[in-house]
Amino acid sequence: MKLKGAKKVHYDSGPNMTPLVDVVMVILIFLMLAGSFGTAEHFMVSAVPIHAKGAGGVPPPLDWKPPILLDVQISQNGDAMVPGYKTRETDPDAVEKLLESKMAEFKAQGHSAKDVEVVLHPVSGTKWESLAPLYDAALRASFEKISFAQTQ
Repeated sequence: MKLKGAKKVHYDSGPNMTPLVDVVMVILIFLMLAGSFGTAEHFMVSAVPIHAKGAGGVPPPLDWKPPILLDVQISQNGDAMVPGYKTRETDPDAVEKLLESKMAEFKAQGHSAKDVEVVLHPVSGTKWESLAPLYDAALRASFEKISFAQTQ
């Protein structure tokens, strides 16, 4: 019995790549599981105090007193309006000066930086690039508690 297939020309496509693909996939899965994807903070660290209207359901401590809120209204393009001043400031350095003067007023009244909380109120659609310099301006003005309000 003669086999015709044994005498035909065989076209080899090279070495078998299946084991190589298996090894690469195992290495890839290992690196994905062992690696760290979050190298830097993706949120802003804040020392926001307890609020009475919080959703946690835990009663506040007995010695707790509500903070003095300083509401800063922020428009969509980043203009800020500090309470007590009638102008909208476009420059974060000018906002810092206004916040420094407000801090001086609070200190003159006998309050410390821990007693006052700056609440940044952006309107809907405000971009992060507009909020970050204002957050930084409040930090440079010596405020320790800075928070964001929800947009409506």
